[in-house]
Formats: sequence, structure tokens, C-alpha cells
Amino acid sequence: MPPFTLLRPVVPFVVALAVALALFALRALWRWRAVPSGAWLLLDLHGPITEVPRRVPRWQRWIGRDAPLSLSEIRRVLRVAASDPSLSGVLVRIREVELGWATAESLRDAIASVRAANKRTVAFLPFGAANKELIVASACHEVFATPPATIGPLGVALGSNFFRAALAKIGVTVEVLSRKEFKSAAESLVRDSMSEPNRAQTTAIVEALHDAVVRALVAGRKLDEQAARAFIDKTPMRARQAQAMGVIDGALYEDELLARLRDPSSAMPFAALVPFDRYASLRAKAPRFLGRSKRVAIVEVRGPIAVEAGRASDDRVADVARITGALRACAASNNVGAVVLLIDSPGGSALASDLIAREVERLRERKPVVAYFGDVAASGGYYIGALAHRIVAQPTTITGSIGVVAMRVVVEQAADKLGVKHESIERGARAALFSPYRTWTEDERTALDQSIDEVYADFVRVVAKGRGMSEEAVEERARGRVYPAKQALELGLVDELGDLSRAVRIAAERAGIDGELAPLRVLRAPKELAPIASADRSPAKSIVARALLAEAAPWLALARTIERESVLLVDDRVLGAGR
Repeated sequence: MPPFTLLRPVVPFVVALAVALALFALRALWRWRAVPSGAWLLLDLHGPITEVPRRVPRWQRWIGRDAPLSLSEIRRVLRVAASDPSLSGVLVRIREVELGWATAESLRDAIASVRAANKRTVAFLPFGAANKELIVASACHEVFATPPATIGPLGVALGSNFFRAALAKIGVTVEVLSRKEFKSAAESLVRDSMSEPNRAQTTAIVEALHDAVVRALVAGRKLDEQAARAFIDKTPMRARQAQAMGVIDGALYEDELLARLRDPSSAMPFAALVPFDRYASLRAKAPRFLGRSKRVAIVEVRGPIAVEAGRASDDRVADVARITGALRACAASNNVGAVVLLIDSPGGSALASDLIAREVERLRERKPVVAYFGDVAASGGYYIGALAHRIVAQPTTITGSIGVVAMRVVVEQAADKLGVKHESIERGARAALFSPYRTWTEDERTALDQSIDEVYADFVRVVAKGRGMSEEAVEERARGRVYPAKQALELGLVDELGDLSRAVRIAAERAGIDGELAPLRVLRAPKELAPIASADRSPAKSIVARALLAEAAPWLALARTIERESVLLVDDRVLGAGR
């Protein structure tokens, strides 16, 4: 038999293999050449910037609405860019951004890590800059703005409107019960001016935020503190004035900047720019999950804390069913070695906060739990985080507010002015306790005061247990007072200053996780509350059972147990190295 006849069956296979290898080589070459040598990575910051990715429904993507940039994605891509020899540097264009103070500090930390790796970083401010834009921009080696742009941090001002007199004119009064003197949430409705306790805590916050801008200018622009404060006091000013004071390095239009950044050896008149999304897909694509090693789960508590979300979108309300279900799923999963609570919430329902805190307490008995406080983690937000093993926050995070407030509106006089007559038939001494048509009786107020006292005492006990303090020590720090996290650190209410990646790193270390590279994943779950236990063995009816029976397909089962955007599976190298 001729040799060719013997080889004939394998010829198609060899040809297909050769074509596949050629296509693979061409694709690899294209991916490499798509980032030309000497190019700049363009990180274009505009619109909202979130801590972790937000899920955008498919129909919204069809009409052109993209998910906002997330800090976790920025950290991951910048980590790759910092060591990429083909990149000349990172150009950070900062337009109109929407982010909180703590988020701005975390973004600054991410950019500063590239600068620390000796990769050139340049900030461009086409529309000028206020406080937060300067905090971010000053992380770069150089800062430029367009000549007509206004650089105007101005400083920090926090004010309140007081409506007591205005409400009185229309016959409306507000009854408030609060614990204690610093709990000022309802103050604008019952006073004509700021109370002294509220003035003291607001002053501390204003000073902390102002100091954050000063620190950024001192560290990034190499100004002394006195010069930085003098600059802020003289703003707003045009770009060339800011350049004369050393706050920026030049006033240039975008084409002039790109000409300045060009590679001298290139024939191109401008620097080559690689958009952030394109670079992420070419060089910094998140790897697929391989294996079944332990991971750190992030449970996000974002927005007001409520028993039920109602009609509000679940990405704007931290409701009991969603958060508790996520915590129970994490406890049940063999793939979750530790949990980070990402809390960005001003608080809300005391009942809902306590129910969630109970699940945190149960979870910490089985796995390490670390809390990371975002822009704000106060009142119920602090209640939930207090039971974590460690608490991490940025210096400007607003936290504390260990206290209770309850209020109701009384429209008795307003109804009378409008000619509205209200009658009710009651059975039970306190049946009309929450009627808006009359004020509380002395007996009712006494009963409500007792209830408020008990809620406050529970809050103090939870904090004392979580923080390892005596209740007397917590009482000194509580009384409804809010703190910038830098001050909360000194008081023992926060353990460490840092960003989310630092919190993840701490959780991984406590769990003995090796930090193996893994993708960031958003998982979904049913809307119903995950049961603590169930006699029904059906995986379709028991959420926890699905997690426990998930040995054959752990990620699929966990995806069915964790609420949409409630849990993200990560490790420290995805979010970036800690400080």
C-alpha cells in the first residue's frame, strides 16, 4: 500500500491543526501589536465610579447604557499596566466624575500604586477640578489642565436648612425621640438652628474632608501644608494661576498635551492612546476560574437598610432577604473561605440592621469576616459592621452614629386650617399611637421612650461585643455621634485605614488563602430569604441545601443562592495589592 494512502485519513486533521495554529499565532500577534510600543493607557474618568461592578440589564446595554467604571476593575488593569514595558505610561483624563470622598481616596491609591512602580502617570483636567478631582489628579507625576479651565477646590462647606418655623406656619409639627444628643437626623425639622453637639461633629467632618485635599496636595504636588491651604483659600482660579502656584504643571490643550507625550522615536505627531476597555480586553483580561480553591466573598450592603426593598430597585436598598440570604449562602458554601462586608450605607431600620447583624455574628463563628466601610457606614451601617473581626475604612469615610432616632409628623393643626375633621373609634389604650392627627400622650411618650432606650442599649451591647470594649467605653464614643474614619481609628471604632483591596487581603490572610489569581464574578440568587435550615431535602426548595449539595458543581449552586450584586467572589490580586 502506498505511503500516501496510509496518511490520507490524517491529512484533514493535520491541515485543520495547522490552520488553527496559524490563526492562534495571528491572533496573538494582533493582540500584541494592538498595543503599540510607546503607547499610553488612557483611563478616562467620567460619570459615576463604583467600588465593585454594577450589573446593567441587557436591554439597557442595547440602548447604549454601559456599566459605570468600578474601582476593582481599575485596580486590576492598572496592576497589569504598571509592569507592561510596551506602555510609556498612564494618562488619566478626569472629567465630570460622580464619586464620594472615600471612593476618591481609593481611586487615588490605585493610581499612586502605578506611580510607585515608576510607571509615568499624567493627569489631564479638560474641564478643571474641584476637591475630589484634585485628590485623584494629585496622585500622578504630572498634572495638566486646559488654559480656560477653572481649578477651584474652594474648601468644604456642609450646611443644613431648618424647617420648624415653616412647618409651623402650615400647622405641621414633628415629634422626635432620639438617643442621644449627637443623633441629629431630625434636627432640621424641630429646630431653628444647629445644636452645639451637631455643630461639633459637623465641624470635625468638615475639617477631615478639607485635610484630605491638603494632604493630597502636600503628598502629590510637593507643596508644604501652608502653601496648600493658601492655594485653596485663593481659589477659584484659572489654570495658569494654578500653574504659577505649583498645583499643576502646565496649561495645555489636549492636542498640545498629546504632542508633548509622544514617543520621540515615533513618526506620529501625537502620542498613541490605548483606551482602558480595549487594553483590559487585550492585556488585562480577567482569567477564568480554574479549580475549586477557597475564595473571599464580598457581600455588598449598599443604600438604606430596610426590612423589605418594596418597589425600589434592589441595588438601591439593602433589604433583609437579600443580604441575609447572601450571608447564609456564604456560610454554607465550601468555596468561600472568608467574607468581606462592603458597607456603604447611612443606616435605616433598627430591626433590619439587627437581623442582618445576627447573620454576621453567626457567620463569623465559622469564617473570617472583615468589614470595609465605603463613603459612609453610619448608624445601622455601623451596627452591621461592628461584629466583623476587623474594620477597614478610608480616612474620610463617615462612620459611627451609634444611636437611635424616631420621628413622626403631626398634621392636626394643618387639617384644622384646611377644614378637615378627623374622627376615629378605638379599642386599646394606644390604638392611635401612630395617628398623625394628634400628639402623643404622656403615657405613649413614656412607652416609646422605653422602647428607644432598649434599642440604644442593644446597639451599645453589639458594638461592645464586636469591638471588644466595655459598654461604658462604647457609651463614651456613641451618643449618636458621627466621625470621619481617621478619628474613629483613634477611638477604636475602626481598626485600619485602607481601601477595599486591603480588607480583602486581611480576610484572605485570616482564612489562609494563598491569593491565587481568580476572576471577579457577580452571582445571582433567588429573591426569597434563605432559610437557616429545612426539613425538606429537595434542592429546589432549600437554598442552603443547594449550597451543601453542590460538591459536583459548586459555582453553579452558589450562583443560585446569592442575590444579584450581593456577593462577588474575588481575591486580593484581583482588587490589587494592599498597602
